[in-house]
Amino acid sequence: EDQQINDQAKILKELHVENQGEGYLLIDDLVDTGKTAAVVRDLIPEAYFATLYAKPLGRDLVDCCIKEFEQDTWVRFPWDTKLEFTPPLVKS
Repeated sequence: EDQQINDQAKILKELHVENQGEGYLLIDDLVDTGKTAAVVRDLIPEAYFATLYAKPLGRDLVDCCIKEFEQDTWVRFPWDTKLEFTPPLVKS
């Protein structure tokens, strides 16, 4: 079965803000390609946008980030992984 990738962000709930988001703080874990961040910036252009991690394609869309990664770096978050047994590195 062919899968199509949709590059359009889907807005699930309408956002009502005043002053184009001035005084709002938006926090995200990662800005990667910047596609979602661009949609958010259009909705609330005056909000302060902070992220934990940023990659080059999305970096200019946020006001600050804690750490920058190269675009091809895969960032794994604990909430995106399942717990699995890992055997010891050294046998005793």
